[in-house]
Amino acid sequence: MTAFLNKEPECSEISNLEVVEMEELITAWELTGTSFSFTAADPDQAWGNLQNKIAQSEQANKFRFIKWPIFRIAAMIVVVLGIGYGTFKAVQSPQNHNDFPVKMVFAETEAHPANLSIITLPDGSSVKLNAGTKIEYPEKFGTNSRQVKLSGEAFFNVIKDPSHPFIIETENASVEVLGTSFNVSAYPNTSLIEVNVETGKVKLTQYSKGKSLGASAILPAGERGWLKVDQGELGHSAISSPNYSSWITKKINFQRTPLAEAFTILENTYHVRIIMENPEIGKMSYTANFADLKLDYIVEVIARTHQLKVNRNGDEIVFTRIKH
Repeated sequence: MTAFLNKEPECSEISNLEVVEMEELITAWELTGTSFSFTAADPDQAWGNLQNKIAQSEQANKFRFIKWPIFRIAAMIVVVLGIGYGTFKAVQSPQNHNDFPVKMVFAETEAHPANLSIITLPDGSSVKLNAGTKIEYPEKFGTNSRQVKLSGEAFFNVIKDPSHPFIIETENASVEVLGTSFNVSAYPNTSLIEVNVETGKVKLTQYSKGKSLGASAILPAGERGWLKVDQGELGHSAISSPNYSSWITKKINFQRTPLAEAFTILENTYHVRIIMENPEIGKMSYTANFADLKLDYIVEVIARTHQLKVNRNGDEIVFTRIKH
């Protein structure tokens, strides 16, 4: 190639294709500004000059390419579309978030639990569950409210968050709070739903098949609300039930309490079944206080007070009259 560039004799016998290639090399060589003489044909220097020229030419062409109007317009379109898509995603993200299925968490206690079950909800609120109770709640609460479903009895201690109301749904009523502690008793197949408020304020609403029926009551601390399911009657009292938390504290207060009601409280506290051989037994009133005592002791005291006979078979307790 050096001989050809310097037009030396030994390069006379070459093909036409080679001539064309050599002519292209001459043109490239001229870009380096080097004279084609025998003494000037320095291949290393020529190659370095050629690479510099090519690099400068490509850079200049790239700038000219970007400056063309059509590519400026295309770039503007890409930017606008990018901003528009980003804005769309930002606006739509809350709605799309709700479209994803929410993973639900289920908790259920045994009929005769050995220990008290306590769970912590996603917002930090705590719930104590009585025997035979089911609760359902999302793994993560939504952006508007905190909703759970309850079947049974539970004591709630709800973290205060006015912007996200806490709502408990039962089969026949709903309970709405902002931040408070209260007890809800809503066992299935029972005719009475009861709410006792310890702190804060609670709204009790009659509820059926996912819809509010309109009747509701606001319950401040220390009050009790109830719904008699069969009659559809919703009411409230300025005094809470004295034994609403006995299943937690094991503290029981009977004040002229009919034995039928007293036995219901004992059943709920100690997870047993109490049977009265004669309905007249249930009408007898009883007054006494018990604090963290064994059930066997309590039923024996009641039996002696009213001259009743008591027999216990596992979780079943039977009261009968003593025949004289």
